Amino acid sequence: MAATLAVVALMLVLLALPRFFDDHRPELWFPLILAALVLAGVMVAALPLALAHGSSRVRAGYWVPIAAYVGLLLIEPFTLRERLPEGSTPWLLGLSLIAFSCTVLVVTDPVRSAAICTGIDVALACVYADRFPLSHTLITSIGLLLLAVGLIAGVRALRARADQADAAELQAQLLFERQQHQVATEAERVRTDALLHDTVLAAFLAAAGNHVPERATNMARAALDLFSSSNGRPHGRPALVPFGVVWSEAGTERAPFDDLVSFDLTQLDVAELPSDVAEAVVSATLQALTNSVAHAGSSAVRSAAGSLLDDGGIRITVSDDGVGFDSGRIPQERLGVRVSILERLRQVGGSATIRSSPGMGTTVTLEWHPDRAEAPLTRQPGELLIHAIPRRVLYRLFGALIVIAVLIATADAVLVTHAYASVASSILGLLILPTLIRGAKQGKMSDRAAWGTAGVGVLLCSIATIGLDASDFDSASIARYTCGVLAGATMGWMAGRRLPPLVTVTALVTQMTLWAGPTGVIRLGLAGEIVIVIAGLLIHRAIRRVAAAADLAARKHRDLTIRQAELDAFDGERHHRLRHAGSTSAPMLRRIIDTRGELDGADRAECRVLEQALRDEIRGRTLLNDAIRRVVFEHRRRGTLVQILDDGGLHEMAPTTLDALLDDVARHLEPLRSSRIVIRTGQPDSDTAITIVASTPDETAAALGLDSDDEVDLWLTIPHPDTVELAA
Repeated sequence: MAATLAVVALMLVLLALPRFFDDHRPELWFPLILAALVLAGVMVAALPLALAHGSSRVRAGYWVPIAAYVGLLLIEPFTLRERLPEGSTPWLLGLSLIAFSCTVLVVTDPVRSAAICTGIDVALACVYADRFPLSHTLITSIGLLLLAVGLIAGVRALRARADQADAAELQAQLLFERQQHQVATEAERVRTDALLHDTVLAAFLAAAGNHVPERATNMARAALDLFSSSNGRPHGRPALVPFGVVWSEAGTERAPFDDLVSFDLTQLDVAELPSDVAEAVVSATLQALTNSVAHAGSSAVRSAAGSLLDDGGIRITVSDDGVGFDSGRIPQERLGVRVSILERLRQVGGSATIRSSPGMGTTVTLEWHPDRAEAPLTRQPGELLIHAIPRRVLYRLFGALIVIAVLIATADAVLVTHAYASVASSILGLLILPTLIRGAKQGKMSDRAAWGTAGVGVLLCSIATIGLDASDFDSASIARYTCGVLAGATMGWMAGRRLPPLVTVTALVTQMTLWAGPTGVIRLGLAGEIVIVIAGLLIHRAIRRVAAAADLAARKHRDLTIRQAELDAFDGERHHRLRHAGSTSAPMLRRIIDTRGELDGADRAECRVLEQALRDEIRGRTLLNDAIRRVVFEHRRRGTLVQILDDGGLHEMAPTTLDALLDDVARHLEPLRSSRIVIRTGQPDSDTAITIVASTPDETAAALGLDSDDEVDLWLTIPHPDTVELAA
């Protein structure tokens, strides 16, 4: 706005100079006339200070033109002619727009701003009170006062919208940051679950089975490497990577399957995928192969084939002709499919389907489609926030202005001047109006439409004043013609065209100069109207630049937020959980390596306990704190079967409340000596927080060969704390 005012102020001063020399007495050129010219120059020269950085300089840049204008008001009575020509416009009238604008921008309080503008208006009326008729002075003063009110209201509304935009932007940023942290944490949790399952948990299973000691030893080494490599930062990849590169990097993990699986993935070597998608698909493929080798049978024939999809996605099919299974009866504690395949692909927008039946083999199909990426649930920061002057408002305003101008011009031509060329020009204006509105609405216009409307505009200017006498018109009566043409040119400018609107305005200025003379352009107000249009276009351009800068800042903020969320999730989720898993698992993993996988019965039992603890961390993380882990560990070492299942009922609970609740659960668990304990959260919409069921088989009935249900040692339902507070 400061830059716009600086440009407009210079134009207003230049337009006022001819009137200045006509209205002042030449014998007073020095010193008062010179002082007036210096003050007028100061009004323009001081405004660039408002563009300098620093609030104090900005305020000074606005106050100096106001002070200079007050000085002009003081000098003016001593330099004016005794009587000014009737109908003339005082030169200070145009400069008052500069003073009003500076006042509105520097004084944020609307009451104070209105008081200063009213004082300037009254002072101006007093200066010219005896030079013009009273009615002329009164009308001019009221018009200036209304203009000041409009400026105050407009700038206040703009400031209010800017404050609303800032508040909305801040709220959007906070919401986006919170959402991205949740998304990044969940993604890192899925990756960590899969890593723990595919390495540490798998190593304990292999060691506990004691079937292939060499395999258990290699897996234990890989698990220890995972713990030692988790101290750095996540390694960044390019946004897109070839699938073949990621598949080649997984050569160590793929090596055990080279002699057992027939691979046909060459079609996917050059497929460009997001890095996280490529890594997830490769890991899921390896896990599907691991499951096939472990469960399909040693004689099964296995294959892995890949293909490119028409939409740019990929499909990988892992199949075998082994023993198969009933997919509907997979227990929840089986994590190889749920965590390492289904969840891993779901996190990156992919999908996995598993088809199997007993004796008929198994087929796992992995797919990813680029067009299925989920849209964000909330608006991103900076998106659709800054619309201080909406385009639809502008084109409707200019369209209405053109229609009004056409109607007035037509009525005047038919009823008053009988200049039917004006009627023809009005019809031409109506013909091109739909094209102008459509171009302004869409923000673009074809070359044919742009130059067509410009040609019609030039023709309109050529015939509009045929049969009319310039001396019969003033700035008010001719405005319906000039404003209509300028509004049309502005709409063409809004449609992204530059040269065609300039051609139309040049034709208008040329025609007015030929019709009313060089001074007529100023007398009839065309020069002032052009200045106002330029000011409007400069403001519109400035707002678009602000919007573009805000959008750029929002994109940078979004990228930084996503990166920071990933780092925080890596530190808070993966590091924390791997450190915890390493502290409990590393001793046994080293034991597996030292014994080359040949463990005794106690060590194998300890592996099963550690494997179950890792399952707890994956499927029941909300139900775990230090007290729960300690009690459950003790129960498992005694041979108790403990299951911890998280159904999501505690995910929204405050950490302090949850920790107190888990401590209470640990106190209930500690004295139990049951053979089986199940700890389960309620559903998200349930009033139950946690349910504990402890049972022991009836050994007498079992010894007699009788059917009997387990004896229930404890059945405890703990209500949700929010429900308890509500009931209280």
